[in-house]
Amino acid sequence: MKKLLIVLIALVALSVPSSAQKFGHITSSEIIDNMPETKAARTTLETESKKLEDQLQAMGAEYQSKMQAYQENIQLADKAPEKWSPALRADKEQEIMQLQERIQRFQENAQQSMQQKQAELLKPITDKIDAAIKKVAAAGGYVYVMEKANVLYINESISVDLTPEVKKELGL
Repeated sequence: MKKLLIVLIALVALSVPSSAQKFGHITSSEIIDNMPETKAARTTLETESKKLEDQLQAMGAEYQSKMQAYQENIQLADKAPEKWSPALRADKEQEIMQLQERIQRFQENAQQSMQQKQAELLKPITDKIDAAIKKVAAAGGYVYVMEKANVLYINESISVDLTPEVKKELGL
């Protein structure tokens, strides 16, 4: 009798919470794309990216110029070796290699800089979205809110799309 009572209590306890849970999902990319802050962030990133691209192109032009001069001097050295000594040739080769290394470092630093700038600009946006999601979820009594893009399958008869409500909360 005691075992039967324990089994019944366990069955009731397991069945009650599962029926009361509410699940929601959002499409954050849709929310982010509609935010005015996102458009401003993209403009800032594009401006910064253009500056870095211009600097990289200037470095590339310098490299091309030095390579062209080097190749012309090699041809001259073949005809008149006294005009271009081995020491001068080695110096020019070293200069070109250093420029290549500088370009590579610049590319790496530029990429890191852009990633940091993007994270810096997107953090306030994502924080604002997170706060809105939490507010909508708490008001609606949702247990879980999932990002639709990160889930393989969502049963939309059980999970509610909260994207419109979050957009409304954000004034979009």
